[in-house]
Amino acid sequence: MDRKKIFNVKNRSASTVVVRVPDLGIRREFAPGESVRMTFEELEKLSYQPGGRELMANFLQIMEDEVNDELGIHRENEYYMSEAQIAQMLKSGSLEQFKDCLDYAPIGVIDLVKQIAVQLPLTDTVKIRVLKEKTGFDTEKAIMNAEAANAPEENSTKEETKPATATGRRTNTNYRVVNKTKTEG
Repeated sequence: MDRKKIFNVKNRSASTVVVRVPDLGIRREFAPGESVRMTFEELEKLSYQPGGRELMANFLQIMEDEVNDELGIHRENEYYMSEAQIAQMLKSGSLEQFKDCLDYAPIGVIDLVKQIAVQLPLTDTVKIRVLKEKTGFDTEKAIMNAEAANAPEENSTKEETKPATATGRRTNTNYRVVNKTKTEG
């Protein structure tokens, strides 16, 4: 394979991924969802680094099968799932498909499943339970925390005002006193 050929590499996890290839003097930070163009030579040298193959298999996504085959990166079908496919699976996918995803997907895909489950929010209680059993992630609490973080703050930024001191009546109301009288009859 041509060592100078360029490929798109995407951070498919919900966190920042740092790639270091000291042989080439390369250090790259991938923001969540960011794609970077890397040469085959860079990817090959990364695969020689401790943890490099695991990084590419679990957190980075290289769509070209020829690169993955050449570098010996193991991938299941879930490796290729996009954010839109994950959202669709969470909304209307079968429970079996969801369980397979949690069993076979790389760590980066499972991170996206958690993130998208909170963003949607995921309402399928069975999928919420399965996600918690398989990963320990409590979707319901994460949704509650996200809602609390997005709620407008009450009076925390406003200056406290002193109540006006009463110097007499504040309203001009006329309450009538009703006297009940007993009717004799």
